[in-house]
Amino acid sequence: MVQLTERERAVVLAAADGSSYRDLACQWGIAEITVRGYGHRAIQKLGARSIAHAVFLACRAGILDGRPRRHGDHAGYEAHRRRGEDPKQCKPCWIGEQAHKQAMKKRART
Repeated sequence: MVQLTERERAVVLAAADGSSYRDLACQWGIAEITVRGYGHRAIQKLGARSIAHAVFLACRAGILDGRPRRHGDHAGYEAHRRRGEDPKQCKPCWIGEQAHKQAMKKRART
């Protein structure tokens, strides 16, 4: 099975969601050429011809599980935890989790 690094996998996942290398570079605060390097290595490892082909091959190989990635709510926060990521690093999910906790406290009081 092909082993992608965390960043290579993140680039392929982001491409699957429609993000560009430039979008990722801005989001991660790194140079676009660095993101392109991650994408290029993922393409090579998967034996793909393009990033779109890499997404397809990664899905077929089970590297991308095909489930939509949730963000900005309790389910997104929990999805990060299940993937072994620090959910506090995703600001929308952290804010969504705080809102969820507040709502649960309100329900418990009534």
